[in-house]
Formats: sequence, C-alpha cells, structure tokens
Amino acid sequence: MKILLATDGSPSAKHAEALAAATTWPAGTVIEVLRVDQFIDDEIDLRPQRFAAAYAARRHEIDDRLAALVEELSGPGRTVHARVIFGRPATAIVSEAGQLGSELVLIGSHNHGAFASFTLGSVAAEVVDHAPCPVLVARSSSLGPIVLGHDGSEGAKHAEELVATWPFLAHETVRVVSVSPLLPPWYMTADAGMSSGITDEFLQEVLDERRARSARVANAATARLVERGLTASAEVRAGASADGLLDAIAAAHAQLIVVGSRGNTGLARLLLGSVARTVLYQAPCSVLIVRQSVGAPPVEKPPTAAIAV
Repeated sequence: MKILLATDGSPSAKHAEALAAATTWPAGTVIEVLRVDQFIDDEIDLRPQRFAAAYAARRHEIDDRLAALVEELSGPGRTVHARVIFGRPATAIVSEAGQLGSELVLIGSHNHGAFASFTLGSVAAEVVDHAPCPVLVARSSSLGPIVLGHDGSEGAKHAEELVATWPFLAHETVRVVSVSPLLPPWYMTADAGMSSGITDEFLQEVLDERRARSARVANAATARLVERGLTASAEVRAGASADGLLDAIAAAHAQLIVVGSRGNTGLARLLLGSVARTVLYQAPCSVLIVRQSVGAPPVEKPPTAAIAV
C-alpha cells in the first residue's frame, strides 16, 4: 500500500504521525513522509547572507525532525521515506499524491480555539477536495470503533468496499449507519398550496417507506461486511443526514467515520457533497473521505529536495 503522510510538525500533524505509527499496515506498505516548506516569503526582502543563515538553521531542524519520524514509523514489512517540497502546501500535497500514485493521504487538521472540534484547517480541507485518492484526516491515533455512513449511493458503496478490503481496518468493529430524514425533501420545499393536499396518513406512509429503505441499505451493507469476516452491525437514525451520523459517532464512541462523497462532472467532481463536508468539519474523531474516481486537478509539480534519512 502506498501512503502519503503530510506533516508540518504541528500538534495537529502529530495526530496523523501517531496514527501512522500505531496502525498495523499491510506487508509491503510504503509510507512517504512529506514536509512542505514555505520558508520563502516573496514580500520579505532579506540579504542573501541573512537568508542563507536563517534557512540553514531551519532546514537542519526540519531534517532532524523528519529523520526521527522515519525511525519512529519504521518497522517490519514497511518502507519509510521522507523529503521536503517547497511550495504551497495543499497544492504540493495533491500533486505529490498524484505523482506517487498514493492510495491514501494521511493528514492532520489545524483545529484552533474553543470550537476546535468544529473547524478544519484550510490545507486539509483543500487536500480532501482535490486529492486523487481517499484522504484520512486524523484526530487521534486509533481507528476503531468505526462508523460507516451508508445511503446506498455509489460513493457509499465505494467507502464500504475500502472498509471491507483494507486489512488494517479488518479487526475493528463497524457500525453501518443509514439516516432517514424526518420529512421528505419534496415536502420541505413545497409551497403552502402544494403541501395542503398531503394528508398525515400519506406523509407517514412515505416516511415509513423511506425508513424501511434506510434499514434495507444498512442491513444489506452489514451482511456484506459480515460475509467478508468483519464484525458489523446496522443502525437506522432519523433526522438530517449529517446530524444523524454525528449522533451515531457519539453513541458508538467511534474513533473513525468513513463516508463516501458523490462525484459528478466539471467543478462538482472536485468538491465534496454537503453531508460529507459537514461530517468532515464537525466530527470529533478521525474522518476517512472516499470520493468516486476523481482525478487530481492539473498542477505543476513543485521543485523537490530529497533528504538523507
């Protein structure tokens, strides 16, 4: 497996580093540790001698940190490399993931302030939007228990397949959660004249059918996971999709939520759906976003400088 671990040495990045170190990756895994350096500021005019001295000290510190991280991540059955790239962080990470053929990008999120669990750093958000592979935003060093959000869509089925086939998730318990809305979308957007003719009995019949559909989706996905050797259970929640998934995380004490995101055409292919984005921003645990067969946007590969570690 090819994993790109993006780090900037910050406290949030240490969650991603700790998760990478604690996870039992499949044999033959290659972990590429990437540090994007933005030391150069075009608006700052330093004399060459001062710039060289300042950067030399900084680079020495970065090299030492990466060397220590490579040692920490090393183990039987895996290969770990590290290097520095100069450039804009999100652009460089996405570009590198495409160049390396990464199967997973692992990154931390810069959470700040009293509402830390409800924010996501701009770099992580942009990487999730544009990466050519699934992205795991780490908020702890554990991967289980797992909540798998499932609505029966192709994106959700893709997420289910990864949970079923990625061996480092196989030993975790999975709760498959499908959320049934309290009101159908067409009723919520109907004007007074259109909704006045809808009886309570008809509306209840619609809601019962939608809940039954959600139950079928959750039960079928759970059965498929159990057939493949995983420990899984099904759950149906009522309400807004994102709110239902967030409540399920709290109830299960989940350490990871896995959600798929629909892919369309044009710009929509590069952006997450509203449910996936809300979960990404508000979940208190790690989030694995699985997007449908979306390629990275064309970006110029920034200059690189390999380091000996």
